[in-house]
Amino acid sequence: MKNHLFSGMAVLLMLAAACTGDKPEFKTETRHYEGSTEHATLTIDAELPVATTEGSAVMRQTLVDVMDNALSRIDSYAKKRYFPRFEGDVNDTDALFDYYEKQSLDEIGALAQEMCDERAQGILESETLTDEEKDKYLDDMPGWGFEFNLKKVYETPSYVVFDSQNYIYMGGAHGGIVGAGPMTFDKKSGMRIRDFFEPGSEEGMQELLRSGMAEYFRERMDDTDTTLEDHLQLDGKLIPLPKWAPCPTEDGLKLIYQQYEVAAYAAGMPEFVLPYKEVAQFLLPEARKDLGL
Repeated sequence: MKNHLFSGMAVLLMLAAACTGDKPEFKTETRHYEGSTEHATLTIDAELPVATTEGSAVMRQTLVDVMDNALSRIDSYAKKRYFPRFEGDVNDTDALFDYYEKQSLDEIGALAQEMCDERAQGILESETLTDEEKDKYLDDMPGWGFEFNLKKVYETPSYVVFDSQNYIYMGGAHGGIVGAGPMTFDKKSGMRIRDFFEPGSEEGMQELLRSGMAEYFRERMDDTDTTLEDHLQLDGKLIPLPKWAPCPTEDGLKLIYQQYEVAAYAAGMPEFVLPYKEVAQFLLPEARKDLGL
């Protein structure tokens, strides 16, 4: 069964807007969920557009796909899906989330249980641990945790920005941030704006990138004797543009680098805002038009 992009209510609202000439208000709805199994926890905080126009309907479908991709491959490394895509009406909020909440909790619970069973077997079969040590390690068995986050972070009359940064912990030394990152959508068409910078603009932006990166580390590091190069881990001399698309804000384009992308895990996720007046020359003509520059 194919996904239905428009519920009956959405179609009626669109027709009413077309007849009156009024521009429908961009609306969203939110859903919060917390679930747990013996060795796993799952949290979902999602905000989706309400399909009142063709653009918001297309946008909603794209963001449901983002949620589906994250939750159906919940360990972040899986190349295969753990459960099928939701095949109902994506505008049926209760059915949509009931499905993903159950399926993803069942899956993370099973994965965590499998990991804990393997660790428990290794502990029990150990010939070097005492019985007291075995009991301690079994009692302190780490579980799994996944936090899916999708929210609207910025909006103008012509475009809207959603962000999905999710946290995953799989029983190791620490967790990590995964996800699609910032996503900018044209309100009228509902299409995602993916390309912002002119090809090859990275080299010309080095002064801006270095300045932004230096500000990030200056605010977070106590050691004033270190240089920017001491904090960065790069393959070459150029600071690359982040893999995530930039995030439009009121003051400029926010660049967000993922963990390990340009620095060590302890450095966090370097981010900074490039003012529109400084970055405009490096943007594609289409991006400048989309951003109203």
